[in-house]
Amino acid sequence: MREVLYEKRLDPAKRVKVFSIDSATTDKKCTTKICKSFRYKVDRAKESDPRNRPPLVFIRKSFDTKRCIESFRFHVKGFFFISHGKELLRVRFNHALDITIHWKAKDFSPKKSASLT
Repeated sequence: MREVLYEKRLDPAKRVKVFSIDSATTDKKCTTKICKSFRYKVDRAKESDPRNRPPLVFIRKSFDTKRCIESFRFHVKGFFFISHGKELLRVRFNHALDITIHWKAKDFSPKKSASLT
């Protein structure tokens, strides 16, 4: 069984847009929850701001063998510049992908990668 929830939030006063997609899937072996979110905030760029920096990337993967839970988190944060008329705007973004798998079998053990053997 699969459930999907799509959500779109806008706040023009704060210049924020958030899009999120959540899904849950259940089968015989496991229950999987996937959460994707995309957040954007727009503000005016300062005169000294326009320098490009690479985005920050955060990756975390974990296994909880006692509770039979495997989780993976991938987050990217950064900003870019756009011009609107004569104004220079900075768009800050935060993208996230969170995956959680709850294994039903009690003999949970992550399989080794072929590159490790």
